[in-house]
Parts: sequence; structure tokens; C-alpha cells
Amino acid sequence: MLNNITARLFHSVFLKLLLLIIASGVFINLAVGVFFMYLYKGSTSDSPFRRNTGQYIRYLINDLGTPPTIEKAREISRHLSIDIRYESPSDTWSTSPDLPPIESMRLKEFHNQARIFIARYQGKRFLVAENPSGPGRYALDFIRSDSRQTFMERKILLLICLLTIILVVVYFIIRRILKPITLLTGGVNELGNGNLDFQIPVDKADELGTLSRAFNDMAARIRNMLHAKEQLLLDVSHELRSPLTRIRVALEFLPDSATKTSINEDIVSMDSMIEELLESHRIKSPYGKLNLENCTLRDLAQEAIAFFQNQSPGIVLEPESETAEVMIDGRRVLTVLKNCLDNAVKNSSESSGPIRVVISTTGEDLAVRIHDSGTGIPPEDLPHIFEPFYRVDKSRNKIT
Repeated sequence: MLNNITARLFHSVFLKLLLLIIASGVFINLAVGVFFMYLYKGSTSDSPFRRNTGQYIRYLINDLGTPPTIEKAREISRHLSIDIRYESPSDTWSTSPDLPPIESMRLKEFHNQARIFIARYQGKRFLVAENPSGPGRYALDFIRSDSRQTFMERKILLLICLLTIILVVVYFIIRRILKPITLLTGGVNELGNGNLDFQIPVDKADELGTLSRAFNDMAARIRNMLHAKEQLLLDVSHELRSPLTRIRVALEFLPDSATKTSINEDIVSMDSMIEELLESHRIKSPYGKLNLENCTLRDLAQEAIAFFQNQSPGIVLEPESETAEVMIDGRRVLTVLKNCLDNAVKNSSESSGPIRVVISTTGEDLAVRIHDSGTGIPPEDLPHIFEPFYRVDKSRNKIT
């Protein structure tokens, strides 16, 4: 069961589109991220940016005073949300314990004239500036350590939410675009179940709309072809009745012989087939409603068996068969029983045991089982047994 569900998921067009959208979103974000990193790198290497940054750091150092005090640094840190560390031979302090010593950082020159460096430590970046008015160096963290993680988490969460919303919207848009595929699947199932009147609603003018209209046209053509076939059978059946009647009348004037008997049997067989075709049409028509009445299946079975009482290998009704009454169309059920018994007699050998008819209760239903010694119907012929004039044995001829 799980394997079937997994297989359906991996063969789902919608799932493939969803995975494609997710992969596209990931690659788009990677491309945007790389682009902005390149843009940021290019902007930080630009000399006006470096000069402005250097000038801003000099203003900060001047505001700290000479000599710089931690009280002033803490005041600036609160107002500007930056962390400051100062190191000199005579004094060392920091507004945050998260700022590492400058000697543990890796320095890279950022502004040669202002003596400013980009420093890295454990994946974090800082700016390090030398004191222009005396010994000492400053380390500046423009994104405070206590807010760095919260800042990044919020940005990442916002990005994920935006991407999710975009993916969900795109998915539903694609699902709406591909809705005709789902309707086509339902239409194919309906057509396979015999509902030839089913039509797919078409409200699009794109390729899928064209495909839906083509499906509706195909279903209509199939319906018309089958209707024409049924009409042809009915017309032929009606037309055959008159010549069969004339042949039957003509036979009455012939002397009794084996030939007369054989022809008469053929006429009876053809008349039976015509009657079955007309009865089948009446059932399908609006006027062919079932004539329901309370009947006993056991009595109907005995009546059907009576038609074959002189034929080998014989038919018996099991004594323990159910005798309950059911609401059915007795005349048509009798026809079904006679057809089934006729096939059982024809396909059973004379040396085999008698054909057994058993009527039993199965839950709330009554079941009629006919047991014979015939070879049965091959599996490949089972879907066609209700087609008019269909024969399991294509080469079978009437034995005279």
C-alpha cells in the first residue's frame, strides 16, 4: 500500500511541478545572494565608500575623547547600537564581553591613510582603527552581538515566509492551469465505465482546452457509432421477422423429415436471438422499466429447468435451496435462468454428472449458482460475453 502511494506521488505531475518550483526558488535565492555579495564586495572596494567609512570612524574616535573612557563608549554604544573595544599599553576595556582581543583577529587593510582594517574572528567581521592622536587601537562592531543573531533570524524567517507564500501562490496557479488534466482523467474513467454522455466542462482557450474539446468530440463520435450499431441490429432484427414468418409458414406444407426439423430448429434459434435483441433494447429504453413483483426464485428455477427435462446430462435443483421471496421482474429473470441453463447443457458432456442449481442466502442477498462440468469461459472472453452475437468459440458451428 505504501509503495503504491509512493509510486503515485513520484509519478504525479503536480508533485513534479512543486519540486521544480522549490528547486527554482532555491537556485534563485542562491543567485540573488551571490549577486548581492558581489555587489557588496564591489561597493566596499569603492574608494568613496572607504573614505566615508574612514571619516565616520574618525568622528566616533573624536567623540570618545582623549583619553577615551568606557563611560563615554557605553553612552555611544547605547545610542548607535555598536560595540567598542579599546586596547592600549595603559588601558583596555570593552562595552561588550563578546568582543575578542584585537590580537586574536585576522586583519586586512581597509583604508590605508586612515589606518583602518577589516578584522575577522570566528566568522564575524569587525573594523579595527588605530588611534590617530596616540597609542591604542579600537575594534568596532556595527552589528551588536546581542542583536546580531536576532537580526539574522528575523531576516531569514522573513525570507522563508515570503518564499513559502510565493511557492504556494504559484502552485495553486499551476494547479488551476492544469485543472483540465484532472477533468480529463475523470472523463476517461467515466467513458471507460460506459457513460458515453459525459462531457468535460471547457472554459479555457489554451492547449488543454483544445484537448478537452477534442475529448468531448471523441466521446460524441463513439456514442454515435455505438448508437448506429445498435440501431442497425434493431433494424435488421425487425426486418428478419417477416421472412422468418414466411419460412415457418412454408415449412408447414413440407412433409416431415430430418431436413425440415433442422430448418425449424434454425428458425427457432434465430427467432430467439431476435427476441433477445429486441428485449435488450426495450430494457435500455425509457419504456423498458422492470415489472417488479414478489417471486420465489426456487419456483422460477424449477420452471426454467422444465424446459430442459429431456436433455442430457440433466438438471437438478438442490433440496436445500432457499425458498424466500424477492422483489424482481420474474419474466426477465426466467429468461436469464433459461439462457444460463442452456449454455450449461450445451457445454456439458452426456457422461458427466447432472447440472446442479443451488439457491442460497449471501448476507442480505439471494445467490443462484449453477454448477456444470463444462470447460468454462476463458478469461480473455469474459469482458465480451454480453455483446450481441458474441461467441467464445469462433469456429463453432451448429451440429446437425
